[in-house]
Formats: sequence, structure tokens, C-alpha cells
Amino acid sequence: MRRYDLIGIDLAVRKPSSLAGYSKGSKIEIWRMTPCELLEEGLETELVVIDASLSLPKEGAFRDFEREVLSRGYKLLPVKKGPMRDLAIMGSQLKLKLESKGVKVLETHPSSALKAIGMTRYHVVSLLSKVGFTPSPPVSEDDEDALICLLVGMLYLKGGVEIFEGEEGSMVLPKLGLRLRDLDLT
Repeated sequence: MRRYDLIGIDLAVRKPSSLAGYSKGSKIEIWRMTPCELLEEGLETELVVIDASLSLPKEGAFRDFEREVLSRGYKLLPVKKGPMRDLAIMGSQLKLKLESKGVKVLETHPSSALKAIGMTRYHVVSLLSKVGFTPSPPVSEDDEDALICLLVGMLYLKGGVEIFEGEEGSMVLPKLGLRLRDLDLT
């Protein structure tokens, strides 16, 4: 497996997950891995940003830090039942595996990230083209979500995120109103 500085993942349980990897001085790549491949093979990177809940709430439908995210006007799905619960369990397993190898793992929410920076999916792909994303356009919303996670990771490394923390986990989102054209993302 190739090594990347940063990987964004749109995690999935019943189909392959979309991944976007970036290394300084090289192109951004998109690929897919099944849940088994992700858990068995792992990833060669320093930072992973995931679109999935990485923990379950102790009680109620939302985790403690999500209440602050919701109070800011962002929309989240509850993780207590069904497919969202399965996704959170998979996310927590992946996080434990990656952290045991020294990888920093962050949770984000692509729709909320777009809202925070006032951009569309198309604008994110266009912006990332400036730092090396030149292959054909993403083929699915899952690929686009992986790219948004990658962008959130770049912003995290530049100090351009807000971290919502609680006893049940944390989430990173771009700082509200952040002007991306003023940042050097490379």
C-alpha cells in the first residue's frame, strides 16, 4: 500500500468505502476499499479524517459534543439505531486500529463542513485541483465526501478548524466563514 500524508474516508459498512489520499508534491488519488480490507490492511498515513461517527452515545440519540454542533444549525443524523449504529461501530473499530499504529484519527461531517465554508461539492473539487487533484472527476457523492474529508484534514493541519469535544468523542469542522482562497493548502 502506498503511503500518504493525509487520507480522507467516506466510511461505508455494506459497500466499499471511498478514500482520497494526498502526499505533498504528488497528486490526490481516489480509491475504494471494502470494510474487511480497511480493518485488515490498515492505512499508511499520519492523519485520517473520517465521515462517520467514531463512537456511540451513552444515552439518547446524540453524543454530548453533537449537541453543540446541532445548536450551531448543522444537521446530523442520530447514531443510536440501524445502519448509523453499524457505521459507528465500524468507525470505532477502524479508529482503534489506526491509533494503535500511531495514526491521528478525526471525525468530520461533510455536509456541515460545506455549510461552514459556504462551498458546494463542485467548489471543493475545483479548490483541490490547485493542490494536485487532476484525475477525472469523482464518480460518486462518496468520492466527493472523501475529498471533503481530505480538505478538512488539510484545514486541520493549517489550524483552520473548530474542534467540538466531549466525553463521547469529538468532531472537527472548518471555522465558520473561513476564506479558503487565503490559505496555502500545500
